[in-house]
Amino acid sequence: MAATAGVVAATVGLPALRGATRESVSPALFLADSPTRAIEARVSYPGADVHRPYGPMRSGDAGALPPAPLRELARMEAEGDVHGLAAAYLVRGNTQMAAPYLAKAEDSPDVASDKALLALDKKDYAKALELLEGALKADPKHAQALWNRGLVLKELELWALAAQSFDAVAALEEHGWAAEARARAESLRGRLVDHWREYWDVSEALAVGEIRVPPEMLQERPGLFRASLYEAIRSAPSAEKLHALWPLAEALDTRYGESSLRDAIRWAEARDFRRRGPLAAHYLELYRTHTVSGGLPAYLDELSRAGERDLYMGVLLRERKVQEHMDTFAELAAQVGDPWFLLLAEYERALGAINRGDLLQAEQFLLHAVERCEAHPIGYRCIPIESQLGDLYRQLHRLPESNKHTLAALRGYSWDSRWSETQHLLQLGQTARYLEDAALAWAYLEEALVRNPEDCRIRHFVRANDALALMARFAATEARERMAQALACKEPLSMAGAKTLADLARVLPDAAQDQRLLEGLAARRSQGQLSPGELALATHIEGRFYVERDRKRGEELLQRSIALARELPGDNVDARKTRAYSYASLMLAAAKAGEFERALTLFGEELGGELPRKCMVAVTVDEERTLIVALGPDGQMRGHYDASRAAPLGEDVRGLIPEAMVAPLRACEQVHVVARPPLHGRAGLLPADVAWSYYFLRPTLPPPTFGPVRRLVVADVTAPAALGLPSLNAWDGAPQEGTTLLSGTDATPSRMLEAMESATEVEVHAHGLVNPNLSEASLLVLSPEEKGRYALTAGEVQVRRLREHPLVILAACKAAHGAPWMHERFSLPVAFIEAGARTVLAATVDVPDAEAGPFFNAVRERIRRGVNAAVALRDVRMEWLKRDPESWVRAVLVFD
Repeated sequence: MAATAGVVAATVGLPALRGATRESVSPALFLADSPTRAIEARVSYPGADVHRPYGPMRSGDAGALPPAPLRELARMEAEGDVHGLAAAYLVRGNTQMAAPYLAKAEDSPDVASDKALLALDKKDYAKALELLEGALKADPKHAQALWNRGLVLKELELWALAAQSFDAVAALEEHGWAAEARARAESLRGRLVDHWREYWDVSEALAVGEIRVPPEMLQERPGLFRASLYEAIRSAPSAEKLHALWPLAEALDTRYGESSLRDAIRWAEARDFRRRGPLAAHYLELYRTHTVSGGLPAYLDELSRAGERDLYMGVLLRERKVQEHMDTFAELAAQVGDPWFLLLAEYERALGAINRGDLLQAEQFLLHAVERCEAHPIGYRCIPIESQLGDLYRQLHRLPESNKHTLAALRGYSWDSRWSETQHLLQLGQTARYLEDAALAWAYLEEALVRNPEDCRIRHFVRANDALALMARFAATEARERMAQALACKEPLSMAGAKTLADLARVLPDAAQDQRLLEGLAARRSQGQLSPGELALATHIEGRFYVERDRKRGEELLQRSIALARELPGDNVDARKTRAYSYASLMLAAAKAGEFERALTLFGEELGGELPRKCMVAVTVDEERTLIVALGPDGQMRGHYDASRAAPLGEDVRGLIPEAMVAPLRACEQVHVVARPPLHGRAGLLPADVAWSYYFLRPTLPPPTFGPVRRLVVADVTAPAALGLPSLNAWDGAPQEGTTLLSGTDATPSRMLEAMESATEVEVHAHGLVNPNLSEASLLVLSPEEKGRYALTAGEVQVRRLREHPLVILAACKAAHGAPWMHERFSLPVAFIEAGARTVLAATVDVPDAEAGPFFNAVRERIRRGVNAAVALRDVRMEWLKRDPESWVRAVLVFD
């Protein structure tokens, strides 16, 4: 009773502590009179954050909690206290009811911390971290934000950073919260204790014939001991020694639900040990010393003639000689039929393809191996397969797939710690940076460093990436400081560090660090540490550095980097980046010198042809610099170069092109806009009263036909319930001759992809989402297929062939939202154009359901009558803007 009275006393009147003049609230409003709290998180509202032990309902049913008093809710509603209303629902775990109130609340660290709970509930950890980091930047000792950040980091299994966050809460010495925070931090640090050495010693003893393995160890690290048991079978000198391995084989086979290990022992027991015994002794010698009497080739030949296939495969694996005998190894693996060795064969085939530079072939081998892993979940063998596939997709810049498989490898590490989690953390951090998830990138990278504080290689990598991210935020001074920390480690200069130093040399010169750039690149070249793609990229970085000091030398290096990039396969992302970045540097160098004709030539050269010589705008940005070249209806050129931008370019780019350059363009019927990334696909580059479109240089298409159409309409989609998306209005178009309607359960990604190949018009009325876990660009939400696939992504569209070159209308929210890349254009509209679409219409913002049909219908009908798409869009847009000058239709774009 005394404890409850204390809680009540602490709760009543707390709103006044933050300067509010509100009436005291009932403890029942925030469940403050309950002996336990229902949610693990902390709510940043006075009276809602009184400590009680965490004690959720075991049923998980938040509805079992007492409802908030209606009188209190009504009073808050009358006072306009939307944050308080949200808090009343949050403490009950009802984020769905809290969300609309938080959306109306005034921005503050408290509100940001509570909004993070909505993201955490949806498992959107990147958004949650972004909100919490914002709150902590404004108030570094914000107790609730520190606590909630600890929860998010725990969900990400970033144990070290989560413990640090709870340590920071404990240091605030709040009643109740401090003790719980200390206990949580201690528990999290316990997750970092790795008994690997102990397990490794036992597994090594098993491999060389010492058989005793504690049962608990066997259960905790089955994969490790399975690998060692194969070694024990190979090195066993007699059938009696093999027989002693049966209990372990039975236990592990039971664990994996198969008989592979017992089959391996049976096969070995049936061999003639008068011949196998000496060969097994030699294998044990090789296992211990990596040498064998008579030499490795002779030993392999002897094993082959003796038919001792398990020893032969073991030698190839042990001495990393599988690639030299790939066909033989794969044949033996097929004979054995053990999933363990079949997976090894697929993995080794993939490594061979990677070494040859055939990344797409490697992808197929690895995907087949992943299928085997799903059928035979052997965690220890599947971890490196998932890890390699994650790294392969990183190289291909297919970032959602990279994250998926890297996270799978990281989760596998929790079962078998043979495979280092540090590399996975670094890779996830770098991928998050590519996707511009700054807070998530910091979390993964910093976790790797906190776990390995003495590892200079990791420190260099993390701090160089920090510096690169700071440069993107125009924080050059802080970037210099991070690079100083990175360069304090005598490690090879990373590409991230080299790129950062090249840009710092332009905006904030430092002779000592500038010299380290040149020395670092020279060292990487001389030591042969660069792949062909990295060599091209390093040449670009050197050219980027010199072009600001010695233009001739810099341009020679940039042209050389482009030539190197052209020699590499199209799927080499380093080559694609080199090409894009080098053209940007050449264009900006020309513009800085006032050579706008030269800059325009480079725009066309990059795209691979001649650009229109009138009614055209070419534009690019690179950090603080902007270059614009415009050609009016008379072909007269106007150029603009500026290097004064002091903050990152936002989504709103209105005004980027000066009015003096826009004015002559108003006399054009249509303006072609050649925009390099990241500007391509942005709304507002030109005013709403100008008919303009994003221009693609491509082979000439056959003239459009204005007769009968084959129209594909995708509408009335049944979106997955788990997404929580509202139902859209039913499609009100009347089916006409030549119209194919995919609706309901038929409106799946596969059916749409198939049907659109022969359509002359494609129209999609569905939800659009930006989900970086599925695609770098926006995606279309369609009806789920048998295996749950519902998303139609840009990557799936761009590999199709649209034979009839259709008009495509994407009446979905944010359908034009592209990937945040500097090296290439990637979005749904770009994908449809690359697949063969003549014209694509899509918006960069949310599209009101009730207005989408009437607006796009009006534009489509004008296009059908032969009106140019950009003109049709402009005319309908201007009609709508008369009624609502800030309408969403401003953000509808044409791509053609």
